Amino acid sequence: MNAPLALRGAELLAHLQPHVRGSLRKGEPMALLRMSLLGSRAFNIQHGPAVADELAARMQAQAQAALRPGDEVIALGASDFAVFLPTVSDGNHALLAAARLLRQFEQALELDGRPVMTPVAVGVAVTPDHGDDAESLCRSAEAALALAESSADRMSLAPPRDATPLISPSDLRDAIHAGQLEIHFQPIWDLRAARITGAEALARWTHPKLGPISPAQFVAMAETSGMIAELTRWSVNASLQHAVEARKAGLRLPVSINLSVVAFAERGLVEHLLDALKLWGVPPRDLVIEVTETAIIADLDKGAHILDRLAKEGVRVSIDDFGVGNSSFAYLREFPATELKIDRSFVTGMVQNARSAKLAKAMIDFAHHLGMQVVAEGVEDKATLGKLAELDCDYAQGYVLGHAKPAAQFVAAMIATRGPSG
Repeated sequence: MNAPLALRGAELLAHLQPHVRGSLRKGEPMALLRMSLLGSRAFNIQHGPAVADELAARMQAQAQAALRPGDEVIALGASDFAVFLPTVSDGNHALLAAARLLRQFEQALELDGRPVMTPVAVGVAVTPDHGDDAESLCRSAEAALALAESSADRMSLAPPRDATPLISPSDLRDAIHAGQLEIHFQPIWDLRAARITGAEALARWTHPKLGPISPAQFVAMAETSGMIAELTRWSVNASLQHAVEARKAGLRLPVSINLSVVAFAERGLVEHLLDALKLWGVPPRDLVIEVTETAIIADLDKGAHILDRLAKEGVRVSIDDFGVGNSSFAYLREFPATELKIDRSFVTGMVQNARSAKLAKAMIDFAHHLGMQVVAEGVEDKATLGKLAELDCDYAQGYVLGHAKPAAQFVAAMIATRGPSG
């Protein structure tokens, strides 16, 4: 067996370039996949660099075992990999390899004497659709990975280069002021009351010329261009405005709003949230701020301080994607959170997989023991919905309960079907 490959920057480009040229010359597509461990920063903080290096070596071997002879898994950094597939028929063929990698990491790895979950995301790029040289192919694979990390199924094929909307920070700023952005609400279902009792707010952007712009694309651009605070302010105010419309009709509608890692670190976040609640006259208990464990432990003291201030003001705090971070149980005791959201990777298939159901039950019981409520994400069928109720889960979200729709339509539908609530 060949020694594991570890390349950086120019070395990777030099390794790939001859293969890209050969692919184009022969007219036979090749693929480059980018695979990364979700929650890697949290893992490194908890376990340290030595154990992180051991995990990376184990993951590289595990990934290689899922692939064909001749395919290469190249270590780029701690738990960060490039996967080179010399021959594929097309992008869908490469996505099959990505799906094999995802399955390979569904089960826990035994590490440092205990099982460790290693969920990954995979981005896929193929020649010639996504690049005609090593650098453009790497850029496309990196962009696809960014999309995969925010998608439900954790893998993504890069769009063709000529199909990728070219947007700038000024486009986003214009969109905010011109009303091109819109809030959509996805229902949150109360498993005991068997009714919708809240909504998660999702930002959507339809450009007048380019059409729909992926949230992963414009949120990432907002983060890197310094516009995330402005986008967050818009999202909070737009969401609360719709909550007010529901209250005018006598309907209580708690709203959950996601904060990215960068948004959570922005100065003045707490003041803005509290000012927005006063401006719209929405009780603090009707605002739920969703943050990932990674966002909090990026600066643990600051993160805990922010959550503590919000909790004291009555704003509810939800730990999003629970179970993906490798230190979830260790840090949860320190977070003044009122709710946790079980990641969809533990929910999907739990009816057929007794182990998944037991893991979900353990999370639910643990949260309840700490006085927290539990939301299960990614519920796609009625059997899973019933199983979650059986496990004493509090709330659920997923396609079986309804897709996200424009917030105005969502509120109008709720008002039409339900009377006033307290």
